[in-house]
Amino acid sequence: MLNKVREDYKKSKLFFVIKALLTLSAIYFAVRVIFISSSVLPNSNTLPDNMNLLIFGMLFSLGLSSLVKVVEMLVYKKKEYFILQLLNTIFVLGVSVFILWT
Repeated sequence: MLNKVREDYKKSKLFFVIKALLTLSAIYFAVRVIFISSSVLPNSNTLPDNMNLLIFGMLFSLGLSSLVKVVEMLVYKKKEYFILQLLNTIFVLGVSVFILWT
């Protein structure tokens, strides 16, 4: 696994850094959602109002990370799993927008 990370870093440092930052922001939002929901569970039946924004931030970060992978595939002309990655990006970004609206 470490060899794959090194290979990705050597290929393109820009794509690697962008994906890493977006993944770290998604992890940050996920941890915040876990801590807030676990502290609210014993006290009440309702979740805080900002929970939708945290979930939106998490999914939007994941969607943007996936979009960076799609752009990277286009730049390097990788065709393996391109359609699947594109559908994944559209789905995650669509769900994040839907959560923001509700």
